[in-house]
Amino acid sequence: MSINPQMSQQGQQGQQGQQQGQFPSTSPYQQQNQPFGMGGGMGGGTLEQLQQLGQQQPFQQLLQQLAQTQFGQGQQQEQQSRQAEQQMQQQLQQLAQTVVQQVIQQVQAQSLASGAAGGFIDVVHPLQGQPQQIFLRIDGQFRVLNNPTPQIHQQIQEAFAFGHQVIGVWDTQSPNVLRSVRIQRI
Repeated sequence: MSINPQMSQQGQQGQQGQQQGQFPSTSPYQQQNQPFGMGGGMGGGTLEQLQQLGQQQPFQQLLQQLAQTQFGQGQQQEQQSRQAEQQMQQQLQQLAQTVVQQVIQQVQAQSLASGAAGGFIDVVHPLQGQPQQIFLRIDGQFRVLNNPTPQIHQQIQEAFAFGHQVIGVWDTQSPNVLRSVRIQRI
């Protein structure tokens, strides 16, 4: 069977009629049904027609996606800042726990001891740049109280003058330095 490349005029016209029914013409001179009354090209739509177009479901979905994307980015940044703040709070809590644990360990490691003083040395006028000091002789060893107040000076002197007991308290890790002094009047 051979195919004839030339068709009759009648065959061509019939084929054109079928094509017009299936595919819209792009010719600006032909009057056809354009969607939303945009005859003669794309720029012929009115504002009302564009609003109607925006109300159609595919366009509504696109607008919602665009709004969600922009809104989602703001939420994402806010969420990231919240996460960073939570991480900082957690780090601060961990640091505070670490510091508290170290202080507790130091306090537990400190072992305090005390003893009654048999005598004292009062440095009334220390050398320039040196702190005021009172030395108490406890268990045959001198232990120093640095920078005592004038009131403590007077109380220690009176306690020894009247025969009251002077008790010194120190940390066993640094036994030569007194932490506090207590006077017992018996």
